[in-house]
Amino acid sequence: MVGAFFGGILTVGWAIFHILIVLLQAYIFMMLTIVYISMAHESH
Repeated sequence: MVGAFFGGILTVGWAIFHILIVLLQAYIFMMLTIVYISMAHESH
């Protein structure tokens, strides 16, 4: 019973961590895309 409880807590913690990492990656790649597109427009 205790093992199942701690396993559930770890699963929820891992899911939250995974969602935060996905959002952080999406934000970083969005910012990089905006920067690269603006740099491409400046040079032409």
